[in-house]
Amino acid sequence: MKFGIIFCLVIGLCLSSAAAQENLKIEELNNERLIKILNSSELMAENREGYVSVRIFATDNGTASAGFDNCEVSSNLLVGVSGFDEEPEQSLFEIGPFYNPKFISWLNLKEYEKEFVIRYGPMDEPKSLKLYISLKELRIIK
Repeated sequence: MKFGIIFCLVIGLCLSSAAAQENLKIEELNNERLIKILNSSELMAENREGYVSVRIFATDNGTASAGFDNCEVSSNLLVGVSGFDEEPEQSLFEIGPFYNPKFISWLNLKEYEKEFVIRYGPMDEPKSLKLYISLKELRIIK
């Protein structure tokens, strides 16, 4: 008897999830900024230690945005941070422009906050920038 009830529940769950797949919906999104960001972003780094997840994306600012004669581009960094929960608190920060940004390392990993280093600039004179991230803020560490 118990087996029959469990079997029926499992079959019912399988059928209901299969039915949800038949109701797929395709929608074109027209947010120009979102389209540009998703089509031109590259994941630079990710850290999921502790109680927050941080992802750093570089998105280019277009041809000649670096201000040099050779048409090189600058990039802005998008830093997404999310808590771990059923309905996590999430934030997205943008910083830039950077010429030739490279992720270097994670520092001071704490449960709810992290620090990281970005190197940027010409290869012969790179600069480093240390940043702090939490669910509420992104800031430069002097």
